[in-house]
Amino acid sequence: MSRRRGKSDEATPGIVPTYEGPEVLGALLREVGSPSGADDVVARFQRAQAAGEPRSAVIPSLFPEEPHFATPDDARRLYANLFGLWARLAAGIGAHDDAPEAVPEPSEPPPLPPRGAEVGPALPADLVDAVWRNLAAAPPREVQRRRDRFGNAQPDLAAWLDAVPLPECGTLAAQDLAFEAWVMFDLAFGERLGPVEWRALAALEQEPPPLEEAQPAFAAYVAEQLDVLEGEDPTFGPAERAQVERAVATVGAALERAVREPS
Repeated sequence: MSRRRGKSDEATPGIVPTYEGPEVLGALLREVGSPSGADDVVARFQRAQAAGEPRSAVIPSLFPEEPHFATPDDARRLYANLFGLWARLAAGIGAHDDAPEAVPEPSEPPPLPPRGAEVGPALPADLVDAVWRNLAAAPPREVQRRRDRFGNAQPDLAAWLDAVPLPECGTLAAQDLAFEAWVMFDLAFGERLGPVEWRALAALEQEPPPLEEAQPAFAAYVAEQLDVLEGEDPTFGPAERAQVERAVATVGAALERAVREPS
């Protein structure tokens, strides 16, 4: 996975650049009403790269209207293919499906600290850094396994994320950041982290405590990822960002309050 912290044309929260070939890309484009086929995208990407245009300026032009997706996973898959194709072309690799992985992934993710070793309540900066790097390097199947565990361990939180009003351009980022927050809290506090209840989220969501005060290391990570999204998606403006920040701050506060004191 090529995701990096900070502003980068290759960094997008939660999306692994993976090109599955022209047939898959064409089908994904048709599903969201794009008039462009895979060959059109290849030609447009090649012209843009020759002219030095950034990926973030080119991809929105593939959609005359804002695309609407049936599920967040559908959005991830389309953008993963677009990002993967861009990376292949930039690397001088053809657009055919002979080698679907656009960016080689590390064979092993970096190691994580022992689970449940933190006293708390704030997540340490080195743990936040280790988790995002580990998730970025993990194979998609492993990330999906962790997402499934998240849904099983935190059913109310997962349901709340599906129900809370969020701008379409920020929904994926909010869900990914909430998932990453849970991974960080779960690693930091282990069995001391209990399930978040819906009523706790409902009580916090209107005015959650500032994330940068309670969880400064995680807040810095969130800010960097939203900076990336803001630079990549022109529809993700200050109002949309504020909605996502409030949702993520709610999740952070609820997870922190779900941590039991050491016995």
